Amino acid sequence: MTANALLVDSKGDRARVVGHVDLDRQGESGDSGNETGGDFLDKQAAGPWSGAQLQRDHDRVLAEISELQSENRWDDIIALFHPVRDKLPELEDSGMAGEVRLKVGFALGRAGRHAEALACLTPVAEQDPENAMAHYSMAYTAVDALFSARTGRQPMPHREKKRLLETAHDHFREACRLRPGSVSFFYRRGILYKEIEQKPRRAIPLFEQAIANWEDKDTETRKRHHQQRPKYIKAMYHLASCLLQQGMSGRSLELMNRLLEEDQDREYMDPVFKHFAMGKVLHALGRPEQALEHLELAAYRAEKGQPVDFVYELAARCGLVLHQPERAAKYIDRIPAARRRPYVRWTEADVLMALDRRKQALQVLTMTAERDRRSRHKALIRIGRIHLGSGNFIEAEQKCREAAEFCRTTFGNPSHEAMFWQAAALYRLDRFREAGEIIGELSNHRFRYPNFNRLAGLVREACQHEEQKKIPFSLVRQADRKS
Repeated sequence: MTANALLVDSKGDRARVVGHVDLDRQGESGDSGNETGGDFLDKQAAGPWSGAQLQRDHDRVLAEISELQSENRWDDIIALFHPVRDKLPELEDSGMAGEVRLKVGFALGRAGRHAEALACLTPVAEQDPENAMAHYSMAYTAVDALFSARTGRQPMPHREKKRLLETAHDHFREACRLRPGSVSFFYRRGILYKEIEQKPRRAIPLFEQAIANWEDKDTETRKRHHQQRPKYIKAMYHLASCLLQQGMSGRSLELMNRLLEEDQDREYMDPVFKHFAMGKVLHALGRPEQALEHLELAAYRAEKGQPVDFVYELAARCGLVLHQPERAAKYIDRIPAARRRPYVRWTEADVLMALDRRKQALQVLTMTAERDRRSRHKALIRIGRIHLGSGNFIEAEQKCREAAEFCRTTFGNPSHEAMFWQAAALYRLDRFREAGEIIGELSNHRFRYPNFNRLAGLVREACQHEEQKKIPFSLVRQADRKS
């Protein structure tokens, strides 16, 4: 049975029919909804359909949707079955539309109609609160809406984002409670924390639980739930990433070694990302030569046209660690100039400085700062540092101050790193009081940075020395006034 057979009559007009039930004819029978007592039951009992017929219609609809799903025909599913209340009223009234709603809601989400998807799914979660898939579908749709807004660079009102986050967490919590042995449920909530909320620490226990849930299953159970294995592999990947962000490089390396072993046959993880991640961990552990082996393998395994800019950028940084700037420059050269994003340009400037090509490095950074409207401060800080190292303290202070102000106006908070270098430039300019004010503010925020304590000590010592020099001078002035 096709969707057209279900919803289109012989004249080509759309008919409201489920199975062999003519809804228009039912409406003509005088069903006004005002019957008293059990009259409506008598009419329902006399109807030309039965529970068995409804079940057959239910199964046909699900089979039709599954066929359309296999071809990614989301718009067709929506056109034929949405809204469910209008298109399949008998299934809705009989309480049998729940599974259909889950599938239609998924199709709406895939079509980018997330608000409608949540409205379609909500009745299932409310009417059947013990339905784990209903809660998972609600959470998944909310997360997909958040991802779509981010990838499409569409600003989302704070209130709407907050509402979607609450929806996602509430329903993930219920789904995980109802199926504590699920891999996918815990994995998806971990992704919410890591990718959307940028909270790797909160994501770690969720990824760990997803991994444990798979490893606790016996062989037969794994065969029955084989569709969860890719999430197990990806949970290891994301957990390794979170651990690396938290400074636990050793544990991250252990996980990546396990991932490479577990995923060597099926490759659920893209080999580019897999070997890039391994290279990133090895780079963090101070093993650049081994990191380069994986990074070069990642670039080699890339499909034609697949972006690998990030791979070559990290390879260039490894070359710098090895004190091989010429090698690093060759990696940068593999990235077409038109495709060099800001983070590539920053590394390119570092390479140019290592090659003693200061003027070119400043040109690259200046161009990047002019074009970059999101992370402009990072290029400005690098420019300031170059000027500081070259003895151009006034220019250094100006650029670092500009970087701090950019962050203050763009993000609501100044860049503490920019403030550190601004304080360093002020110290070099003998403007100790101004430098001391910045050092005091950074100390109040418990700022940590290489040599911050040393700079703070020098600035405080200089400020004290300056104050001591003022005391005799003031006493002399008082003596002059008395005389």
